[in-house]
Amino acid sequence: MIATSQRWLKVLIPKSAGNEELIIARLIQWGMLGLQETDTDYEIYFPLNMKLSLPELIAAEWPQLNITITEIVDNGWSTRWQEYFKPQTISPRIAVRPYWEKPLKDVPVEIVLKPGMAFGTGTHPTTHLALLMLEKYLTPGNSLLDAGCGSGILTIAALKLGAAQVSAWDIDSLVIDNFNENLELNGLSRKVAIQIGDVTALPNYNYDLIVSNIERLSNLRLLEALVHQRNRPLVIFTGLLKEEDEIFTDKVLNYGREILDQDTEDEWLALVIK
Repeated sequence: MIATSQRWLKVLIPKSAGNEELIIARLIQWGMLGLQETDTDYEIYFPLNMKLSLPELIAAEWPQLNITITEIVDNGWSTRWQEYFKPQTISPRIAVRPYWEKPLKDVPVEIVLKPGMAFGTGTHPTTHLALLMLEKYLTPGNSLLDAGCGSGILTIAALKLGAAQVSAWDIDSLVIDNFNENLELNGLSRKVAIQIGDVTALPNYNYDLIVSNIERLSNLRLLEALVHQRNRPLVIFTGLLKEEDEIFTDKVLNYGREILDQDTEDEWLALVIK
């Protein structure tokens, strides 16, 4: 008998659909776990617990497209993509390497990762943007909230950049093992205990800095939660599409906050607000 954890939903997007990059960007926001590219299609993988909600989301967003969804037994996609994970230079100070590669030379902040099911290997533009903004705005001794911590990559980066205390939250308990493995690989296993729950509903946000690499609607809920806080931490929002810039910026200004900085990569946007 096949265990539930070995079954997935596969979304098949034909390359002839047009705007494939924007479609994939939206699927990432909805919780995509992995992607494989063939000559004719993109195969996108989701957890089985989205069996009911995913077809409704896709039908509402792209009613004109012929996008198929099937339930499959794990065909090896969840480990095969790891073969292509190579060391990455994020900036002159920061690099990410898989644990099986040799340590990098002359890199002050080396983040060692074991690729798993959790989001965050540094390859995706949202994670890349978040790392660059952390490097720019985190001051040694800061306290930080990592909203949507996934693999732990941003928690690890923050600690290695000098954060005194990090609170790491994710809504998905499936990330726990990978998060803990990666902290251990970096000698940080006793520094942070991951918390599972809705990071947009905390009783307070008494941090110097918040980094939120989650999808737009959750980012908006977090922004709203921060309105009523006495403390006004700097907040790095990623997981936003460039096309959502005006919507999100209007909300920021309506809530009496300011845009301090922004950057883009491909179709993705990062904002820093104060």
